Amino acid sequence: MSVIKDAYTAIVNIFSKQFYFFASLASIIGLILIFINDKHSVVIALAFFSLMLLIFTVSLLYTLFKITGLNSNDFESKSTFVKYESADGKSIIFEIYKLIQSKKPILSDYSFNFKWSGSIMPKITSDLQEVTNVMDLQDPTQYDKAILKFKKPVYYNDNQVIHFKATLNDTDKKSDTYVSNRITQEVDIIHYRIILKYKPENYDINAILEKRKIDSINSNFEKVEEIGFDNTTKSYEYHLLKPDLGYIYKIKWSR
Repeated sequence: MSVIKDAYTAIVNIFSKQFYFFASLASIIGLILIFINDKHSVVIALAFFSLMLLIFTVSLLYTLFKITGLNSNDFESKSTFVKYESADGKSIIFEIYKLIQSKKPILSDYSFNFKWSGSIMPKITSDLQEVTNVMDLQDPTQYDKAILKFKKPVYYNDNQVIHFKATLNDTDKKSDTYVSNRITQEVDIIHYRIILKYKPENYDINAILEKRKIDSINSNFEKVEEIGFDNTTKSYEYHLLKPDLGYIYKIKWSR
């Protein structure tokens, strides 16, 4: 029953705007025809009904084609907030908030790819979704996955905030000190905040923003710019606006 209910809700969400428009227009035309008493009123009503049926059918087919054919992705990315925080350089909280828009009739979960360079597997949680599975692929060339299940289905064109939280243990200091994002879809903004509370008062070494093409595995990262350290907030902060599609962006800093 829940599947049928979800499908019904998705259809209503997709086509309700078109239906309301045609219903309102039909009501107005019907009201006008009440005051037309000649024999042409029937012809006018029939012609209007046929035209509306044609327009609604074309609109229906266009919408279905758009859902099933034009967008191969389950969703579109709108914005991302990345936070890396450590008080002592050993215990780390890594969080991502990501705003997406569904491009499928019904979206029930989100597969989150991540790669931790440390030696101890992180603890994965979410404040907004249920973590149903975490897959450690044991392959340094592949991303691990966390399946985040929505509390209720997300329908076509609905927005949803994804929350991913990793509690990291880097007591052996084997992890690499950087955060990175693969740009496989267009996104308006990625907001980075890297909080290093353990840094001394005189710390002033800039972080480096780099990028390289995703498919150029053997090529080196190219430097984009340097990011200054704010000693008041003990953090690096950067807004990456409309990053280039098909690139990996990385912010790295000194341990």
